[in-house]
Amino acid sequence: MSAPRTHVVPTEALSQQAADWMANALQDTLATQPRASLALSGGSTPGPAYRALATRVLPWERVDIYFVDERFVPPDHAESNYRLVEDTLLRPLQLSPSQVFRMEGEREDRDAAARDYAAKLPPVLDVVLLGMGDDGHTASLFPGHPALEEHEQRVLAVVGPKPPPWRLTLTLPVLQSARHVLTLVSGAGKRDTVRRALEGDTRLPVARVTNTEWMLDPAASGR
Repeated sequence: MSAPRTHVVPTEALSQQAADWMANALQDTLATQPRASLALSGGSTPGPAYRALATRVLPWERVDIYFVDERFVPPDHAESNYRLVEDTLLRPLQLSPSQVFRMEGEREDRDAAARDYAAKLPPVLDVVLLGMGDDGHTASLFPGHPALEEHEQRVLAVVGPKPPPWRLTLTLPVLQSARHVLTLVSGAGKRDTVRRALEGDTRLPVARVTNTEWMLDPAASGR
């Protein structure tokens, strides 16, 4: 198996280069099909990249927004990934609500929320941005969790180790089938986990997304 394609970017340029990567992937997709799907993660590193992406000139009316995962909280909650994306990307671009497919984290029936979201997903996602936790989790797929072995369901309700514990997440088959995937990581605290993932340590959920490119700052890369 070939090594994943890895981009090491100066910390101060990370957000802009991640935005460029997403914009280019969307442009490539829209050159060959009428619409493109973009699935986004939460977290402190992706947020500035979404702000930068909102400044890119694209036919945004042809882009549909999906979510990689979501906590079971209302959409205006401080921990909501939807709220992060709304603040940094959706509102600046003034995208139509019909283009935004939100995971409904406020619902009490978690399994129904997962089934309903799976029904909204396109057969294949075009562009996906992932992050990585210190423990090597990506989306809300955590080390040792039974969800890592799910091959049928495309979306699951899972319990994670951090509060708020309940999450909705895309499963590995959805991530592994996406056309363009970028894993964005920054910070020296994740250096050892990045190394293990790039070496193919499949105990780490992120290492199982073998179709991803990586974009790292020097601290995360160890260079």
